[in-house]
Amino acid sequence: MFCALCMIFSGCAGLAHQFPASSPSVASGADPALDAQAKLLESAYRAYVQERYPLATVLFQRFVDSNPSSPRLSEARWWLARSNEERGDLPAALSVYRTVVGAALPSVPLAGTYAFHALNRLDTFRRSFGSTSLLERRQVALWLPNQDWLTAPDVELWIAQLADAGVTSLIFEAGATGPMGVSGHTTKAPVVADRLKAIVPVAHAKGMAVLASLNLHEPGWMTANPEWRTVIANGMGQQAGSVDILQPEYQRAVGDVAQDLLRTDIDGLVVEARRARGFAEEWSPISRRLFEGMFGPSLDSRDQPVSPDAWRWAGWKTRTYLGFLAQLTRQLRQTRPGFVTAVAVHEQAVLSPAEALTDYGEDLLETKQRGLHVIVQPEPISPERLNEPGAGMERVRQRLALTSGDERQLWMGMALGASDPASLVAAVQASIAATVGQAGPHLLLMNGPPIP
Repeated sequence: MFCALCMIFSGCAGLAHQFPASSPSVASGADPALDAQAKLLESAYRAYVQERYPLATVLFQRFVDSNPSSPRLSEARWWLARSNEERGDLPAALSVYRTVVGAALPSVPLAGTYAFHALNRLDTFRRSFGSTSLLERRQVALWLPNQDWLTAPDVELWIAQLADAGVTSLIFEAGATGPMGVSGHTTKAPVVADRLKAIVPVAHAKGMAVLASLNLHEPGWMTANPEWRTVIANGMGQQAGSVDILQPEYQRAVGDVAQDLLRTDIDGLVVEARRARGFAEEWSPISRRLFEGMFGPSLDSRDQPVSPDAWRWAGWKTRTYLGFLAQLTRQLRQTRPGFVTAVAVHEQAVLSPAEALTDYGEDLLETKQRGLHVIVQPEPISPERLNEPGAGMERVRQRLALTSGDERQLWMGMALGASDPASLVAAVQASIAATVGQAGPHLLLMNGPPIP
């Protein structure tokens, strides 16, 4: 049945060889119960192939719960684990893998069986995981601008103090704009001081994870090909400051840089939020061709660079971009299975989703559906609210409580505003103390200017 689905849904053929084949399908009508099982599995597979991992998880779990004696139970459990893994819920995935293996014991799993593949998957995670795993516990992350690292007199001592204060992961800005370059060895962009090489081992020794951040919309860390630039709609051909994130050549360059950063032993990648508004107003010839290839040209927009349906245009661009990030994450996880990609968004993505989509190309629910993590960055604090630094975060938290989804994919941002390394440690301790005992999303402490 899975092979048949691979023929139906594009993009699946490249995955087929990585997984064990499913059991033969049952002839329709031969047994109503088995036929219903087959249809449920088919729906679950379809959701998986379409990268709708939360839905695939629900459907595979429904099959497992409803058919405890089915001959295809191990098959459903295997794909339930895979779905959990793709959506970033690693604890759930590991639990299901152990169940698949346990069902085959005490005998040794035969090569090619689901138990055999599950055992190998568990072994892969065992060898690649350490105390720095981002998926095993609630994180308290600290996002520091490059200037903070430059002013720290003793980085090793500073990291130790931050670990003692309760920080579990560091977000390091790998892309620099002055001077231009990447803080890690790569052949695809200029290289500034390779600080990751010095920071990652020290942080790992303290049990802290390290994520590298890059701005993909406005990549000031590399020389962008002029052909990658976008043009503002109805702007007389005026070039925008951002690149076309759907440009295949640019995506390949980003993928190469990400692979190079992975070699520094980082645990995750943070895609920084777009700063400039106007996402729905920007276009390039290649993205326009891709869009029209999907939806066809609009009869009333022959002389317009962007479809008059701005919602469809912005939504399509955002989904396609997030699809690229999800595919990149899968590639990086082939080397490091627990690798996390987090997409930073404005608070507007929570409070005013429609505006965030057209202004910045941000879609919180779609991002989570792709198995990516979401970082809700803090907005600038107005003068009258300087004494309430956590008020904005609480407002966002209340709105998020109304949405569905796994909180382990969410990182809530809080601004610190410390002026030097010594005061930063104290600010971190105070912020963590204020959230002691709170469950829910990961906590992100950001010591830098909030995004505009």
